[in-house]
This record gives sequence, C-alpha cells and structure tokens, in this order.
Amino acid sequence: MTRTPRANRRSPAALRVSLLSASLLAAAAVLATAQAGDPPRASAAPAFTGRYRLVLTFGRGCPAAVQVGPQTIVVTVAESPITGGSEVSGQSASSAEPSDEGRFVFLRRADKLHGPSGAINDALGLRTAQGYRIWMQIMADGTASTASGGRARASGTAFGELDLARPSDPDPDGIGYCKALDHQWALEPD
Repeated sequence: MTRTPRANRRSPAALRVSLLSASLLAAAAVLATAQAGDPPRASAAPAFTGRYRLVLTFGRGCPAAVQVGPQTIVVTVAESPITGGSEVSGQSASSAEPSDEGRFVFLRRADKLHGPSGAINDALGLRTAQGYRIWMQIMADGTASTASGGRARASGTAFGELDLARPSDPDPDGIGYCKALDHQWALEPD
C-alpha cells in the first residue's frame, strides 16, 4: 500500500468539516430513528461526566510497529441532552494540549454510542500515558455500561486511521499508522 504523505492529506480545517459532517449525519440518523416511532429505551448506565481514560488499541491487522499495546489519553467528558438521546463529548484533559487538538463527539441513544474522534494537528498529537503521541481520524461505535464504582463506562470498535509517533518524532506517523475496521476503544472512569 502506498502511503499518502501527511502534507498531501486533508488540511485541519477540511478534517474538522469531515468530522462535523459525520457528526451531523449520525445525529440525523438518531433523530430519524427517534421520529420513526421507536421509543427511546431507558439507559442502564449513568451520564458521563468528569475525567476518563480514553483507551485506544490498534486493530489486529495493523503493522507490528504500532502493536505497542493499548494507548491511554486522559480526557474530560461531559454529556448533554439532545432530541432523541444525548451527546457525549470529550477532549484531552492535559493543559499542555490545545483544547481543539483532539476531541470526540458520540451520539448516545439509550446505551448505544456512535460518532467521530479526531486529533488533527500535525504539530502536536495527543500524548499518551505510555509515552507516545497518537493521532486519530476514526468513527466509533460502542455500548455504555456502569463501572464497578457506579460511574458510566463505554467500549466498542472503531474504523479509520490511527497514527503513532514518539514525542521527539517530527513526523506524526514516525512509528507507523494503520487504517483498519477493528480498532478497539474504551472510556474508563479515571
């Protein structure tokens, strides 16, 4: 597979538009389902709020270079009601990272979650607890549940691209990257 140089990929503004478009399409699907007479099922999991650990694991078919184990990013999460469900959004909790560097927005209907996640600034990436930088352009699906401490948690799969680098690497995919359909993710209470 030929690698598209990062400089030839979409600009940060174009990626933000793509992620926003994906969010709007997902919202429209949720609203259409809600308007189609499907009554919302009560959620078993509580609302998401506070600090969480976003755990990302590269898909099984990804190159060995990026198979370094789960990567953890501490995020601040909030949940807000919308028509037909709620919106669960989060961003890096690190004061060293710009608030728009990496975000996710999941639409939640009962305990089902769906939405995009992205870290799009080539200059920074999100630092992980394991000492790497990670960039993501993924669409995630998952299920919310209740963690042992009574807070909400979630996990699921994602498709799209994850890039991995060392903090000192000048290139966002200094170690490697992977486009896959089976990345794994989780939001665990911190």
